[in-house]
Amino acid sequence: MTADHPDRPAPAARTARADDGVDLLWQEQGRGAPVLLLQGQATPAAGWDPVARELAAGFRVLRCEQRGTGGSAPGADDRFSTRLLAQDVRAVLDAAGVERAHVVGHSMGGKIAQWLAADEPGRVASLALLATSAGAGDGVPRDAAAHRLLLRGDPAERRRLFFADDWAAAHPDAVRAFFALDADRATLRLLYRASTTHDALAALPRIAAPTLVVHGTADRLAALASAERIAAEVPGARLLAVPGAGHGLHLDSPVARDAVRAFLQARAAA
Repeated sequence: MTADHPDRPAPAARTARADDGVDLLWQEQGRGAPVLLLQGQATPAAGWDPVARELAAGFRVLRCEQRGTGGSAPGADDRFSTRLLAQDVRAVLDAAGVERAHVVGHSMGGKIAQWLAADEPGRVASLALLATSAGAGDGVPRDAAAHRLLLRGDPAERRRLFFADDWAAAHPDAVRAFFALDADRATLRLLYRASTTHDALAALPRIAAPTLVVHGTADRLAALASAERIAAEVPGARLLAVPGAGHGLHLDSPVARDAVRAFLQARAAA
């Protein structure tokens, strides 16, 4: 895929109204079949910048900030869940005038995408799930040490959960954007709870969209076995295991990025 272009201006933010009246910021760039990018817990929409710029050459790329982050309002209800966040995403699609989109979800964004595809099958043309899981109900043990690093670890150690050292050194702007979330501690706790209490395993067989599951074999935050379980439960899903990749493979793995782009191009042409 092409090199990053950090000098290009960021797309202008727009506002969507959630079901409970919360204002959500969203943005778009490019033209073509709509592709919705959903980021993980505690990462901003700008974390997708390198991928969004590449995809915008052939697609209309949509991104949104999760409630309580990046300028989106938090709302009065503190019962955050991945299913609620999926309802927010549907509101963004409505605001964008998009009836049906190709959806790419990374980490918690993949969990949100699972609910969107299961609850709103007519809105999802295809589904790419990266570095994610169906929740604790899949029976795969969690790496407690990795999660401690995620929450309280040294920044360099936390970064290594996501990115290879050589890639991070060569792409400091992308790394900085990925970790630069604008949210208060209360919201961060709510988002973490939403991600760790996610449980969509029973809903996966309802997903009708063509589905690609992409996962790194060295991912400590979501084990490969969780991806295997998703691929087994979603009808017709295809699993791509990327050797040596960690949790940030949507950015630092050319294999993963090329696979997602090829999948989107094939589904858009179908």
